[in-house]
Formats: sequence, structure tokens, C-alpha cells
Amino acid sequence: MKHLPEGSQAESLYELAWNHAQDSTFAVDTETGIIVDVNPAAESLTGYTRSRLIGMPFTALHPQAEHEQLKSEFARIGLEPFSVSGLHVQRQNGALVPVLIWSSVALRHNGRPVAIGAFRDITEFQQQEHRLRTKRWALAAYAGAALALGRAASVESLLKSICDAITRESVYVLAWVAMADDSSREIQVAAASGPASNYLRGLSLTWDRENQRRAGPVGTCMRTRELQLLQDTETAPAFAPWLELTRQEGIRSVLSVPLALKGSRRGALNVYASRPHAFEPVAIEVFQHLAEQIGHGIHTFEQGRTLSAEHLQLVKMQSQLTEALSAMVAPIVLAMEMRDPYTTGHQARVAEIAVAIGRELGWAEERLQGLRVAAQVHDIGKISIPSEILTKPGNLSPVERAMINQHAETGYAILKDIPFPWPIGEIVRQHHEKLDGSGYPRRLKGDEILPEAKVLAVADVVEAMAAYRPYRPGVKLSVVLQRIEREAGVALDSEAVRICAHLFRKKQLVIPRSVPTSAPVTPSAVSRR
Repeated sequence: MKHLPEGSQAESLYELAWNHAQDSTFAVDTETGIIVDVNPAAESLTGYTRSRLIGMPFTALHPQAEHEQLKSEFARIGLEPFSVSGLHVQRQNGALVPVLIWSSVALRHNGRPVAIGAFRDITEFQQQEHRLRTKRWALAAYAGAALALGRAASVESLLKSICDAITRESVYVLAWVAMADDSSREIQVAAASGPASNYLRGLSLTWDRENQRRAGPVGTCMRTRELQLLQDTETAPAFAPWLELTRQEGIRSVLSVPLALKGSRRGALNVYASRPHAFEPVAIEVFQHLAEQIGHGIHTFEQGRTLSAEHLQLVKMQSQLTEALSAMVAPIVLAMEMRDPYTTGHQARVAEIAVAIGRELGWAEERLQGLRVAAQVHDIGKISIPSEILTKPGNLSPVERAMINQHAETGYAILKDIPFPWPIGEIVRQHHEKLDGSGYPRRLKGDEILPEAKVLAVADVVEAMAAYRPYRPGVKLSVVLQRIEREAGVALDSEAVRICAHLFRKKQLVIPRSVPTSAPVTPSAVSRR
């Protein structure tokens, strides 16, 4: 293997693949662990030149703390293809880069057994995962707080229930509501909850401009009535007076959101997290909306309305919050669709088809709302799949196919802890199951599959086959309907298929997007939906 000038006529197909591959590729002697060659991408990843890398033991690419794991992994190098995650490449400048590694079987090269290892930088993927986790934390806290708003019987119970709900999500170690007024600038704790509640003992805060050392983000928030955010208490100079206490209580990031209160009173909803950078923009938006609803709830109680009137108002508010909770998922879906522009709108179109089927089945509007939410996020698990696999022309490798098939389980992991009024996580988990047990991820059969998942499966197949994808053109709708009718009672629910076909043929239901329709029906036509 060698580097050749760009455009050289002497480059073979293999040399082109080696020199221009995006993944960093290393050839390693499986007996000695010595690197025998690298491609240009490996030089970019490590910061070393090819001449420096050749002759290095492969362990020199990794931090000392990972060497024991590397020894265990190296024992099987060359014996079979495998992949491994959780490791890092240590660049020449000392920076650590998280990588996913694939290794080949061994081959003979110049008389020596050599295996090929491909290293993929997953920094961006891990950052996306972190952003997704922060959204899920906030959504779960928000959902619990929405229920508290509907059940509270007093201002005190309202505030305490909301703090309890927020801190049920383990990353949020403290939630508390601060109150004060213009006549007394000392801040009072109106309600608090969480394992780090000891932080508040003896805490003396003010929103007085002249006493900034006792203000902190909470006092500043109440004085300016503007949101305050500390993404890492360890690096925030304004938090220095409380740094030792935050270390004791495991606090690393702080969000203070002003409450909209009537008259001269001031308030703030304060959420403390155990991890730095726990508040992404969508999470901040969630807590801002919650603070707004807290203000409304306090105002409702203090107006002295009758208990029945209060109950009706709070039930209405809970319904609005449930709708808002569903809407908060939209940024996550958008983030996923931005990674695969060819499927933009797929989930929304599937939702329209699924709800139309459910309505013909006679389902109540509340049940249809749950079906719509599940359909809108049914492919959320694909956010964990590299975009180049989602849009890859041609057939997928077994490893890539396994990654695609994992998306239903990943979607369930993302959604399962968000307390929707419907089993959204389980519906998403089951939308690739088939009646005959040949689906995934759990090979459920017949009545083991939720009715919503059966309807969603039919809608998903129809939209996916009819839509254009970079790895195959769209299929004519008439052919799509024939395909699902052949699967009725075997893989797909018979009644859902019958109604779906009837809606398109007799009631002029249309998929709201024109697509190419020249593809033959093959098993791969929906293989990546």
C-alpha cells in the first residue's frame, strides 16, 4: 500500500479506496501489534505522519487507561470481523477523540498476518446523543410537572409537587422555587425537592443589586427578570462563593427562570443538574414554558375561585401541557430529519395515513392523538445511525443492517421514561414487528403486538414504498397496495390493510407528496424505512 499522487493513472481501485476513505484505516500485524500501514485519513485523525505511525505498536494510539481493554480486544483481532466502542484515539497533541472501531479477519501481506482496522470519529454522534439526553430529561420532568398542575389543591402543594416531579429525573438533583417582593429583597424558599436539598440549608440570597456576592444566578434572575444559565459551576466566576458547597452536593449546572407574578412579587424556578451542560436550548424552552404555567397556576389559586372552577381550569391546563409535551418532541424529529433529507416529512406523512386508518376503525379522538404522536416519532431511534448509512446507495453490510434494525429499540429507550398519556415508547418499539413473528426487535406475534403498532406498521410500509429514496426509486401506489394485501394476515394486520386500501382506492386518500413511481417491488423496497 502506498500514497499516490492525486489523479495518478496508476492508482488501482483498491488504492483509491485506501487513499480516499473517510474512515481512518490502519493495517496491523496481528502477531506483534505493530502498525504496518495507514491511510491519509489516519494521519488526519491522529496528527501523526504516515512515517511516524508505521512501526508504532497500535496501543500507542490509545490512552494508558484503555490498554487493558485493548489487550482483551487484541486477543481476537484477525480471527473474525468485530466492532468495538468506548475507546479513544490519543492525538499527537494529547487530545482524546472517541472512536468506533471495526476490525477485519487477517490476511497475508508480505508473508505476515495483517488485519485492517477502520476507526470512525464519533465526536459529533456523542454530542448529538448528549443533546438528545438533555431533551429527554427536560421532557420527562415537564410531563411530571404537567400532571402536578392538574392535581394540586393549593399554591403550596402545586409548587412542591412540581419540584418533586422535576427531581424524579435523576440528572436534576435540586429544584426549588424562590420568592421575594419589592419591600424585602431577601429571597425565600417557597418549595424545594431533590437529593441536593441540603444545598439550601442556611443559604442566604438577595436580589439586591448592591450585594452581588449574595445574589448569584437566582438573585440576578429575580432582579432582572431574565433567565440565568450556568453550564458549568466549575468554570463560572460568578458562582465562586458557592463552589465548595456545589461540589459537596454534586451540582454542576444551574438554570434560573423568572416566574410571571402579579404585583410587586418576584419569583424564579431554579433547576440544578449533576452534569455540566445539562441544559440544551430545547430543555431551556421546556422550563421556560413550565415557569409560565406555574405563574398562571399561582394566579388561579390566588384569585379565590371555587374548587370546582379551579379544577376545570387546571384540567384544561393539563390538556394544554400534554399537547405542548407532544410538540416539544418536534425539534428532536427535525434534528433527525436534517441528517437524512431524503426522509424529511416521512414521519408526518405516516402519521396522516395511520390516523386515517384509526379513524375508520372507530377509535376515539384521544386514542388517535396518541397514535399520531407515536407515528410522528416512530423513527426517532435513527438519530443514533450514521447519516452515511441512512443514505447509502446499494445494499447494506450485515453490520450496517444490524445498526438499522436497532432503531426501534433505540427509539423505545429514548421515549420510555417520558410519561405520555399513551404507551408511545412501546408503540415505537413494536412498529417493525410482524404477525408471524418474523419482525424485530423482539419477534412478537399476533395479539402480542399493540393495535396502534399494527396500524403504524401498515402506514409506514405504504409511505416508505411510495416515497423516493437515494437507494431506490418510489413505487406506484397501486403496486404498493397489492404488496400490502399479499402481506395481510401474514405480516400485516388484515383489517388495517383492508381499510388502508379502501381509503386510497375509494375515498381518494392521497400521500401529500408527489414521488417518482417507476420502481419494481422487491424485498429491499422498504428495507430501510
